[in-house]
Amino acid sequence: MAEWSFQRKLLTGVIVLCALAVAVGVTSMNASKGMAARLGRELDAVNANVTDARQLQLAGLGAILVAQAALLGEASTNESVEQAGSQRVRKLVAQLERRIAEPETRNLLATVTLAERVHQDAFELAFASRMQTGVTPRMSAPPAAQLELALISLVTHLEAVQVRALALARLATDRFQRWLVMLTISASLFLVALCVWFVNAMGSSFRVQMNALTRAERGQSQARVTLSQVEAASHLKDEFLATVSHELRNPLAPILTWTQLLRSGTLDEEKTRRALEVIERSVTSQAQLIDDLVDVSRVASGKFRLDVRPIDVVPVIRSAAESQGPASDAKQIRLQLVLDERAGVISGDSERLQQVMWNLISNAIKFTPKGGRVQVVLRRVESHIEIEVSDSGSGIDPEFLPHVFEPFRQGTGGSMRRHGGLGLGLSIVRHIVELHGGEISAFSEGLGLGSKFLVKIPLPVTATAPGMLLRRHPIARDLLAPVHLARLDGVHVMIVEDEESAFEALLVLFQSCGADARGARSVPEAMTLFTKMKPDVLVSDIAMPGEDGYALIRKIRRLPPEQGGATPAVALTAYAKIEDRVTILAAGFQMYLSKPADPNELVAVVGSLAHRHSSKESTPPA
Repeated sequence: MAEWSFQRKLLTGVIVLCALAVAVGVTSMNASKGMAARLGRELDAVNANVTDARQLQLAGLGAILVAQAALLGEASTNESVEQAGSQRVRKLVAQLERRIAEPETRNLLATVTLAERVHQDAFELAFASRMQTGVTPRMSAPPAAQLELALISLVTHLEAVQVRALALARLATDRFQRWLVMLTISASLFLVALCVWFVNAMGSSFRVQMNALTRAERGQSQARVTLSQVEAASHLKDEFLATVSHELRNPLAPILTWTQLLRSGTLDEEKTRRALEVIERSVTSQAQLIDDLVDVSRVASGKFRLDVRPIDVVPVIRSAAESQGPASDAKQIRLQLVLDERAGVISGDSERLQQVMWNLISNAIKFTPKGGRVQVVLRRVESHIEIEVSDSGSGIDPEFLPHVFEPFRQGTGGSMRRHGGLGLGLSIVRHIVELHGGEISAFSEGLGLGSKFLVKIPLPVTATAPGMLLRRHPIARDLLAPVHLARLDGVHVMIVEDEESAFEALLVLFQSCGADARGARSVPEAMTLFTKMKPDVLVSDIAMPGEDGYALIRKIRRLPPEQGGATPAVALTAYAKIEDRVTILAAGFQMYLSKPADPNELVAVVGSLAHRHSSKESTPPA
């Protein structure tokens, strides 16, 4: 049988308690009524007997007086009166005999009957003598005295019986009251015990049900939390895959473009040198991304290893800072090193520590605006060294600060990210620092107020200075087919690309094909240039900081046709998912190409769109 619910148990317990209380009350009331009725009947019978006995006594005394008066008065009348009194006595005696079965009382009634007869016989003899002689005789006293004594004995006996009956009734009443009190106390104790059991049972049932409800709510909460975590992980995975696709494709675009331009033989010596610089930088960036992915895989599988040996941290920091010199110079950022040469020697992997410093300094430069400051401080604090990397850059959002070292997490995601990267660098940095027995912390007072990263690494008891190991990155070379680029003479092409290498490569590509190519690095700049230039074809990147390519094409499509609202547009994107392509076409682009776009295909697409656009404009309206 299924366990009852708490409400059913409560209702059943209340019904049982009420039924028991009613049963006890009804039983007590019925017993009291029965006892009272029985005692009433017994007392009524005893009282009736005493009443009749007293009437009998009065009737007997009256008969005696009537007999004596009859002897003195009119004979015939007095005789009839005396006979009537004698019959009254006999009637009452017979009435008492019918009701009373007690032997003693019946004997007394027999004595009264006999005394009455003796008295009646004496009266008849005296009355007969008076009738014969005419002289009033005197009746003998003994018959009358015997009758009177018999009547007194009867009344006295019945009164004693009445007293005893009252005493017995009182005694029975007392016994019944004691029995009723005991019954009430027993019933009350039983009801109290039943109530205690009922309360305990209800409490136990309530606790069981509340525990079950708590477990169910906890399970639901845990399920919701788990579902939220799964959904967040799934969203994070999708975002990471899109970011990986974007970051891996972006370096490939300028490599492919510049390589085909080099193979076409249309570049002079300066542009050739520039092309090689861009290709080398893109390959280095590509190798860095791949290294980060490999490092994350090693961290996840527990195969991340260190080549530990005694090292001096000062050369490691200097080497990492020197490698970021060109980046800081390009943004006119002052990179300041404050290094304690006597900080000491630590046990660690110099290549991995250089990776830590390279990542922290690179991030500081990346997120610091032009003309800013980046400072690296090395100092010794008791039994450990501290490396502090601070900047005057964009700072960190307080809500994002606790998640800054989590893998795949970036302050701004999607197509409007201001800076590239996979969001893996700081996660790898934390893992490397922790493998060295240290810790890393991030501090920022808010957006626009800069940030600070503090690395603490313990000092060994003894150490010796080691030689430094430099980090190397592989360079990949591909063999491509001959390049034959189409001509775009007279075509006005507008390029919108925020990444410098890709922007320059696209600009040189279209100019090499004879097009009038101009470009912008942001959406506001592009709208200004679009109004002045009125291009035949727009080539725009999708992922840009602030406003992205979607915002740009929506603004252009809101313009009237005479102001360029119908200008054909090509989207260049590193996001290659199907939903991204659908969104691009629905936003108003006529074509899209995934990065790295083949230069031949891109030139052909631009030429085709320019030809269609010029044909529509030259066709007169019907």
